[in-house]
Amino acid sequence: MSIVFEQEPLRPLSRLMQWRRAWLTIDANPAARNFAGTIRGLLLIHGLFLAALAVSLQISLSALALIGLTLLAAARWPERRLTILITSSLVFLLLRPFRTADMNTLVVDLAAAVGNGVSVPPLALQVFGVVLFLGFAQLMIAGQRMSSGIWSRRPVLVQLVGFLAVLAVAAFVPPGDYGHAMLWAFLAVWASCFWFLAYAAVDLKAKAAAPDGVRALYMRPVWGGDVAPFGKGLSFLKRFEAKDDDALAVTRLKALKLAVWTAILSWTALAATTLFHEMLGVPKLGFMILNPQDTAAMPLGLQWAGLIVNYGVDLLIIAAWGHAIVAVARMMGYNIPRNTVNPLASRSIAEFWNRYYYYFKEVLVDFFFYPAFMRWFKTSPRLRIAFATFCAAGFGNFLYHLIFVSHVFADGTPFDELDRFATLAFYVGLLSAGLIISQIWGRKTSSADGFWRHDVLPRINVALFFCFLKIFDSVWLEGQLSDRFHFLFGLFGV
Repeated sequence: MSIVFEQEPLRPLSRLMQWRRAWLTIDANPAARNFAGTIRGLLLIHGLFLAALAVSLQISLSALALIGLTLLAAARWPERRLTILITSSLVFLLLRPFRTADMNTLVVDLAAAVGNGVSVPPLALQVFGVVLFLGFAQLMIAGQRMSSGIWSRRPVLVQLVGFLAVLAVAAFVPPGDYGHAMLWAFLAVWASCFWFLAYAAVDLKAKAAAPDGVRALYMRPVWGGDVAPFGKGLSFLKRFEAKDDDALAVTRLKALKLAVWTAILSWTALAATTLFHEMLGVPKLGFMILNPQDTAAMPLGLQWAGLIVNYGVDLLIIAAWGHAIVAVARMMGYNIPRNTVNPLASRSIAEFWNRYYYYFKEVLVDFFFYPAFMRWFKTSPRLRIAFATFCAAGFGNFLYHLIFVSHVFADGTPFDELDRFATLAFYVGLLSAGLIISQIWGRKTSSADGFWRHDVLPRINVALFFCFLKIFDSVWLEGQLSDRFHFLFGLFGV
């Protein structure tokens, strides 16, 4: 006689948690990895991936079409992944050479302004800027290998000085003629690709670096992104490239998970924006800063609510945006790190900065922090850290954004624009001070300090710092520094 135990049926919540665990660990499931390598698996994963990206609303339909064709080609010929990536990136560069809509508008306006002679179609001016820049990039990379001077040893410094010199000349050229239009079309492309060219130059010293001509063509990958290169240069991508079929299946499953997470975060951000700003009437931070009279009539609680909601929504938006870009790179076969990784878990300002926008931080660390850290104040550890941090988060950060918005000098009145950078200078100074204090004098807590001191208080301090820092975040150069101080003091009833 045998005794049979009946298994208790799973409750709905338990079943839901079981499905969640299965989904989160799907890239470790051998059956799922084997299926991902089949034709049906490839079609299903790519179809779901593109659908998730479309639902996320993070990528335009035209860009999604190009991404779909690129992924299809990479899936068909995985051994030619690099060639496909370079080709699609060139197409993407020709179609969308400018990082911001303001740059695109600038070129359209420049084409219309040369009306004294034969009119220039904006597309022709755009293509001219791209072709001239690609030729310049080829010359720079080739010249770097042939030279043993500063051109070869400090290519990023040479590029930076060269860009600022050309910008200074272009800022004083009167607008309205062909020379002005062509010069600014070239500068707008250069500004959009500046850090890609920097990584292409430093990749010369990397192990198994790609050929010079290939590195000089890789300027704007098909997955898009900011002027900060997601995936850095080709040598960085090679480190994270799937080396066999099993690794490729894992990378694609990770990409699918990230795309689905992107869609969830995107709609969460949209729901939060609708709930707080449209249904509950919580004002947006930018509106409160730029409209001091309206803000003065608001209750203080509403102003604080706007500041805190801005912090949360901003985290959701940047996480969703970065995840979409990284997901495409992963589906191509490059398992690169995520751009945003749980910033709310940060217990220090420095940790938050590392978790919030990884590839922007990497640009500043690679081209400003490490060069300063390796060269200056080697006998004084604290001063060494402080100086290198200021070079990255302060000086480098300011230059990064100066290049990013360099098109504002195109109207021929450069001195009128300088005061718009005062808020940006204050912002990078405040961020540098916070990072330096966090790294040098910040106290690391442990679980022995208790739940409140270890898990809660440090995270509240970090959140408050970045809430207040956002008041002075002036990437688009809107408003005056005095407007931002007026809002800050107003939060305390001053």
